[in-house]
Amino acid sequence: MNETLSPLDRVRNWLAIFLVGSFVGALVVFVFIGIPETNKDIVTYMVGQLSGMTTMALGLYFTNKLGQETLDAKRSETTGKLADAVVSAAGDGKALREGDTVTLDKQP
Repeated sequence: MNETLSPLDRVRNWLAIFLVGSFVGALVVFVFIGIPETNKDIVTYMVGQLSGMTTMALGLYFTNKLGQETLDAKRSETTGKLADAVVSAAGDGKALREGDTVTLDKQP
């Protein structure tokens, strides 16, 4: 696969890498370095914001990149089934038209 990325895709990729790396790095740092009591609230707030941005970046990446292929395949399959149904209904001459009546027989 030798596909060229657009500048926007490159920026998205680097931003996602940066956010995930920053979040993981912050977690590792806080495991080994204690947070001063005076800065506890601000650090907790900033790590919370960073985790939200990381989740959003990963969600966008997987929804747009990987999910798009699945959606395209599903749409193609569904459109193909619809086209087959229309062709078969129109081709046999038995399709219902406006003004046709339908009678249902009861089975004993």
